[in-house]
Amino acid sequence: MPERILVVDDSRELRTVLSAQLRKLGFDVQVAMDGLEALARARDFKPHLLIMDIMMPKMDGLTATKKIREDPDLSHTPIILLSALGEEQDVIEGIEAGADEYLVKPFRQGELAAKVRILLKRIEKDARKLDESTVQGLDARDVDSAVKRFKETGQVISKDFAGFTIIDKLGQGGTATVYRALEPINLKPVALKVLSPFAAVKEGFLKRLQRSNEISLKLVHPHVVRTFTMGEYQGVHFVVQELVEGAPLDKYIQDGGPRITEHQARRFMAQTAEAIEYLSQRRLIHRDVKPGNIYVTQDDVAKLGDFGLSRLVEDTGQTAEGYLLGTPHYISPEQANGAKDLDSRSDLYSLGATFFHLLAGQPVFPGDNLQQVVLAHLTKDPQPVCSINPQVTPALGAVIDRLVMREREKRHASPQELVADLAALPPLAAQRAEE
Repeated sequence: MPERILVVDDSRELRTVLSAQLRKLGFDVQVAMDGLEALARARDFKPHLLIMDIMMPKMDGLTATKKIREDPDLSHTPIILLSALGEEQDVIEGIEAGADEYLVKPFRQGELAAKVRILLKRIEKDARKLDESTVQGLDARDVDSAVKRFKETGQVISKDFAGFTIIDKLGQGGTATVYRALEPINLKPVALKVLSPFAAVKEGFLKRLQRSNEISLKLVHPHVVRTFTMGEYQGVHFVVQELVEGAPLDKYIQDGGPRITEHQARRFMAQTAEAIEYLSQRRLIHRDVKPGNIYVTQDDVAKLGDFGLSRLVEDTGQTAEGYLLGTPHYISPEQANGAKDLDSRSDLYSLGATFFHLLAGQPVFPGDNLQQVVLAHLTKDPQPVCSINPQVTPALGAVIDRLVMREREKRHASPQELVADLAALPPLAAQRAEE
């Protein structure tokens, strides 16, 4: 039986060309025009591989990839994403969404055939590999063999790695797998982030990772996730960080998850603002403040993490003008516009957009089409958060509404000003009584 491949692209011409090329190679091919159709078609067709464009109407390729990864019947199906842009950030976002490979249009038939065959061969290996959900009870006496297996599967299968003792797996994304581990000197628990071998081969990715880690190693603050060290073990890159026994704030926006209270929102917002103030004092901007990058400990302490996009304020040459970095639902208008002269007000906008989403139950500009979301940040004024959720007190609503103003001159001038405004908010009980 030939392997089944689903081709997803809104361009009829490209669907026709790709289908013809793949059928000539002996594959059974079906097509879909957008992400929504791809999800429905994939559930019936059960493809061995998906080839999907990033920019599509109704549902783009990044969103469709994430939804496919959430479907138990499709979660392990290899995905190749297509884009005409060819920028590093597309590669990063695609991998983080769960894609396995990436092709820049136009591409040669030989390049397509090679990547398709490599991924299909990986399916055979995945069918035989050990359970990925935990490393407890696993033991590979031959360390070289364990590392070789990691490079093939992206999973650490030994209890010992680079001197660390792995306890269990905390989570996995497109770029890395995070393990709870014991460091070798004091046997204290840490978060061991092991970079995916599939992400490491992407051009420029390791350089960006090293740059962000060098920044985060110098950061010591109660509301910043601490990075202890980074290293390389037999060609495998890893980072050792503070173990935050808790969950990121995006748990409050997941379907069926708990809802954040205003008391919690005020507390976590103020603590994250203090972290942004600390970064501002060191001439740093985070550039990716969002619910998934703010972690809450079991003691209800918020910590800002993931400095993969951070840079010095004056380091304007690091990102080319017009090159979009950030997460669309939380990105500031100036960052979305590719401005070089970013400052902490961009992070403050993202912080406001984060807590707008947490309290309103929807992003500042809802939608699955990322291009339209980014355009909305650039051209539209947000609704007042209290008009969506009247339970938010007017005092906090006014702070959030100011943070998400399009013109940065109208926002808080600095993180210090925001921290002061949050501290000056009327106590919740007193304000409720006046209402």
